[in-house]
Amino acid sequence: PEQPVFLFAMGDGNHSLATAKAIWEKKKPLVGMDHPSRFALVEIDNVHDQGLEFEAIHRLLFGLKKDLLTELKNAFGANFSYTEVATADLLKQSVDSARGTGQAVGLVGGGQQFGVIEIDQPASNLPVGTLQTFLDQFLQDGGAETIDYVHGRDVLERMALKTGNAGLYFSGMHKSDLFKTVILEGALPPKTFSLGQAHEKRFYMEARKIV
Repeated sequence: PEQPVFLFAMGDGNHSLATAKAIWEKKKPLVGMDHPSRFALVEIDNVHDQGLEFEAIHRLLFGLKKDLLTELKNAFGANFSYTEVATADLLKQSVDSARGTGQAVGLVGGGQQFGVIEIDQPASNLPVGTLQTFLDQFLQDGGAETIDYVHGRDVLERMALKTGNAGLYFSGMHKSDLFKTVILEGALPPKTFSLGQAHEKRFYMEARKIV
């Protein structure tokens, strides 16, 4: 059956609408419905605007305790394959140009140098969703000490090639996949994409007293 279409997808990143809603739900019984904290300021954008660039957010594992490739093979079984490549550029090229029903993710470090993971019959519409489910379980089972979410291939490579670390390189998410994935799967996995590169970010503080 056809899935329903919706007009707006809410991006709840650094500007946490979820936090604002939680505060409102806590205040609501005390202040009633006519109160400033009932409202939140939002910005509505056309996701296809050329000024909005979707950039990938990669995964970086620190302090590996288990062999990452072995655990990936065990988790995905016959749907998993791995191919070594000679350089980081070839890794990027292979992942970024992947087509078809399978999903490709780059592996940096983890006892290897560079390689491409391919997952057939993936559980998620996005590679980052398919791998995040595995990573959550891998960390819960003590496979690594910590995980970080990094922007930029250069940072990923530099850190992932250190002993005991591993990095997963993801291709940037296509804008056309945003609404499709939300319709099919609901909320996106955490840190699926970034609007712009890390060096383009600006830090600021804004405060307003709520009566």
